[in-house]
Amino acid sequence: PDTATSYSNIGNVMAAMGNNVGALEMHNKALAIREKVHGKEHPDTATSYGNIGTVMENMGDNVGALKMHNKALAIYEKVHGKE
Repeated sequence: PDTATSYSNIGNVMAAMGNNVGALEMHNKALAIREKVHGKEHPDTATSYGNIGTVMENMGDNVGALKMHNKALAIYEKVHGKE
């Protein structure tokens, strides 16, 4: 899990630097680890989906971004409820 957090942090910095392709790669690495360690319905996995969605939005892929953010939302609602 700490490795996934590091990949995610690097992805955030890369995105801030304008390197969205690199950021997407880092966030996908974090997602793969989180899915393996926590499963597909864990809040940390949802965070990765949200991070990927943000990068996709930055890249102009609004349809893909919406898909990722909706995946994150579905996990959060399942785990924490709709409130």
